[in-house]
Formats: sequence, C-alpha cells, structure tokens
Amino acid sequence: MLALFVGTSIALTLIFVRSTVSRDLRRFDAAVVMNDLVEYAAIYASSGIKGVLDVFPAGQSSDSSAIRITSPDGIILFEEIPPGIHVYAWPAKPPSNDWSARKTVLQELTSPETELRLTIGAIRLRDGNYLWFGRTDEEAQRYQHNITIYLWLAGILAAAVALLPVIWYSHEVLIPIRSFTNSARRLHLPEGTARLMVPRAIPELQTLASVVNAGLDQILSLTRELQSTNDQLAHELRTPLARVRGNLENLLDKSDNAAAQDAAARSLEEIDRAAQLVQHILTIRGGDHGALRLYRQQTPVHQIITNLVDLFTPAAEDRNLTLGIQQGLDLVLNLDRELITQAISNLLDNALAYTPKGGKINLRWQAEGTGVVIFVEDTGPGVHREEMQMIWERYNRGSSAVVRHPGIGLGLSLVRAISTAHGGSVGVTNRVTGGASFWIKLPQG
Repeated sequence: MLALFVGTSIALTLIFVRSTVSRDLRRFDAAVVMNDLVEYAAIYASSGIKGVLDVFPAGQSSDSSAIRITSPDGIILFEEIPPGIHVYAWPAKPPSNDWSARKTVLQELTSPETELRLTIGAIRLRDGNYLWFGRTDEEAQRYQHNITIYLWLAGILAAAVALLPVIWYSHEVLIPIRSFTNSARRLHLPEGTARLMVPRAIPELQTLASVVNAGLDQILSLTRELQSTNDQLAHELRTPLARVRGNLENLLDKSDNAAAQDAAARSLEEIDRAAQLVQHILTIRGGDHGALRLYRQQTPVHQIITNLVDLFTPAAEDRNLTLGIQQGLDLVLNLDRELITQAISNLLDNALAYTPKGGKINLRWQAEGTGVVIFVEDTGPGVHREEMQMIWERYNRGSSAVVRHPGIGLGLSLVRAISTAHGGSVGVTNRVTGGASFWIKLPQG
C-alpha cells in the first residue's frame, strides 16, 4: 500500500510537471510569434516587401514558419508558406477591423491532417496592410517529448530511490510484525509451547519477543511444576484414602449407634468422591504421558451407547430433556470398554448440565476409515470459538461453565486423555441450529 502511494504520488507529480512545461512552451511560442511580427513589421516599414522576402528565408525554418501580407480587403499581396502549413485554414482578415496602428492579435489553429498546432499573429502596418506570421509547435513538441522522457526516467529513478526505504521498512518491520502476529495467535494453543517468532526483525521487535517468550517459558515451567505436584499428590493420596475408607466401612459394620452409622455413610460418599478425583488426575496423567494401561476387548460401539442412553434417560427426564440415539452401523472396535464408557459419560454429564429445559441431547456415531467417530450433540449455548481448544486442558473451564456450574475442570481433560491413550482425538464444534457437538474419534485399535 505504501509503495502504491509513493508510485502514485510520483506519477501525479510528473503529470503536473509535464502539463506545466507544455503550457510554458505554448506561451514561449506565442512570445516568439509576437517578437517576429514586430521585427518583420519594422523591416517592412524600412524596406517593403522586398526586405521581408530577403530576410525571411535566412532567419526562419522553411518547415515550421510562414509569413503573409494581405491588403485591408484580405487580398494576399505576398506569402511564404511551406507545404506542411498549407493544411491550416488561415483567416482572410484579422478578427477585428477597429485596429490602432501596430496592434497585434494572436490566434491558434489546428488541422485534422496533423497533430501540430499553428500559432499565428497579425499586425496592422502603417500603410493599412496586414502582416501575418505563423509558427508551428513542432519544435516545442520535440522539446516536450524529450522532456517527458527525461521526466519519466527521473521519476523511475526517484521511485526506485523512494521505494528503497519502503522495501526496507516492509522487510524489516512489516513482515516481522506479520510473523509476530501470526505466532501470537498460536499462543492460546493448549500445549503452551508456542512462542513469538521474529527471526529477521529490527532489534526492538526481537527484544520484545525475547521478553514475552521469557515470561511464557516461566509460566510454562510453573504450570508443569504445578501439574507434576498435583499428579504426585494424587498418587500419594490414593493409599491414605483407601485406608480411611476401610476404617469407615469397619465403623459402619460394627457400630450400633445410628448417628455414627449415618456419619460414616456420609463420610464414605465424600471419600469416594475424593478417590474418584484422584483417579481422574492419575488417568489424565497416564493419558498425557502415554502410560495409561488399557484393557482392550472387542466391543460393539452401539452396545456402549445404548447402555449409556438407558442409564442417563432418568436424569434427562428429571431435567425435562429429551435424550435420543441415532442408530449407526454395527461397528466392533478393540478398546477399553470401561474407559470409553467413562469418557462418553463425561460428555453426557456436560450436555445434561448445559442444555436448558425442553432441550434435546442426541448420541450418534459414524464410521471413519477403520475407526469410529462418536458425537454427543445438545441444544445448549454452545462453546465460544476461542475456548474450543482451551476447555480440553486440565483445570480449564469454559466461561459459561464457570458462571453456572461448580467444578475444577477435569471432565473434558479426562475425555481427551482416554481418547489419546486409544490413539484417537477429540473436538467440539457449534451446530448451525444451535448448541454444541462434542466428538470422540477412535481408531480400530
């Protein structure tokens, strides 16, 4: 854009200069005609027509100038007109009959037979006759042509010189800024390893990128340290929780105190919830690191989904929701049935939580290659585009989830970990008719 502006500015300047030169050359031709008229009038006054005839061929080009003397009635008394100027229609008389002595007039003539213009002037002589002198702009056009060439050459050189800083600016600033912007767009990716890239940029941009990248490295390091700590804590808590649960079960079996039994039962529920949370963290860790143990078996996909629909139908009816199933092909995959059931259950839990009353939830599956893609679709609010990658990370939740429902953000990360452990993938899109469509893609295994 900047180069276009520079080029346009130079072109307009050249056009303006050329127009100005053309106007000045026409004025110069007019001045020459006026001066020659006065000169020939003086020669005529002193030597008559013979003096003009003697002087004219010696002082003028035979191709570009012409002279004529006419009587007051327009009768030609003398003329010297080269063939190229005969194409112009000379007036018989000057445009005004009320002339004072030696008054001059100018007129510009054109002809369809030539591109040249003829500037003629007339002066009234002392004996009442009229002296005409004409001059074509052939020489002026030649000068103008040469000047135009020089102007365009100068313009091209000026453009080249002017574009050098533009090219430098584009190469050293604009292109790095675009690269900077494109790499900045990747910073939201879940891995957290994206960095600002400006390999060839001015020092200021490189410094800015280095400072930002250093901050991102520190954030990534702290995040990984936090995740490692959580994983370690989860691993360490599993055994103590099992012991506490055993003690509570023993208390529940042996105590005759109703209040103690009730407290023990409630405590067991909380212990189970904590143990499930620990197990989720460990499962996610195993899936992320490729260490999750799978107990694969040949399992009909439709059987898993049908069982889940039967299991979740009462909960859906309690919320005044319609839970449906769209039958697909009878596919059998080699997978960990328990983990895949858990992953789809998490997606159903989300759909039940965010679909408003009167809404619909639909499960369907379709073959893709030798594997399958399982969809859980709802008529809820959908997912913001900028959150479609982030919600699959540990401890990250969508903006609507934070406002409406409590939780720590492990459900979808567990789904991704299970799918990854099977060699699959996960994703979400917003449906055209409203709501979200979560999917799990699984290979044959």
